[in-house]
Amino acid sequence: MPVLLSSCIIVYRGLPARPIGKSPLVKSYDLLSYQIAPFPFPDEGGEAALYSVFNNQTPFANTAAVSAMPLNGVYCRVDVIWKRPAWTTEVFHYLSLLTLTALPSWNVRETYVVRYRLFVDGDERKTFEYKIMRKSGLWLGLLPVSWMNWLTYSQADVFESTTLQFFEDAKPIFSTLGPRELIIN
Repeated sequence: MPVLLSSCIIVYRGLPARPIGKSPLVKSYDLLSYQIAPFPFPDEGGEAALYSVFNNQTPFANTAAVSAMPLNGVYCRVDVIWKRPAWTTEVFHYLSLLTLTALPSWNVRETYVVRYRLFVDGDERKTFEYKIMRKSGLWLGLLPVSWMNWLTYSQADVFESTTLQFFEDAKPIFSTLGPRELIIN
């Protein structure tokens, strides 16, 4: 079965230009509280990537996952909206799997919208949205080029990239938080 699953090609489009794995060198702010809503789709590492970035790659010295927005401080609510593939696409994916990928199937309409709502002292400052398109093909004929998956981004990479871009885009809001003691990694 692993050979058959490797006859699948997945490509993500719409990734921010922010390099993956590049975290801020300076921890300029005190505490960021955050909440990540459960994913409404099959998770392939994206949710864990969000938690990893919020715990390890922010411009904040401390981060805390919370279940409700605190009254004071900086808070970020992360929601992912999933526009699922057409039902016909899902049917053809299942048929392709049932025929051991002898029948081709493709998906060009699956979309994620990653929404970061940023609050300071209970007031919403701004909502940042990043739209990611996922395209995939499933067919035994793709087996010879399935090595290309090693050159493309994974779901985890996509969510890491959008989160790092969010921290970059939110810098003007963070800069209004007032002077903080700088803590260097």
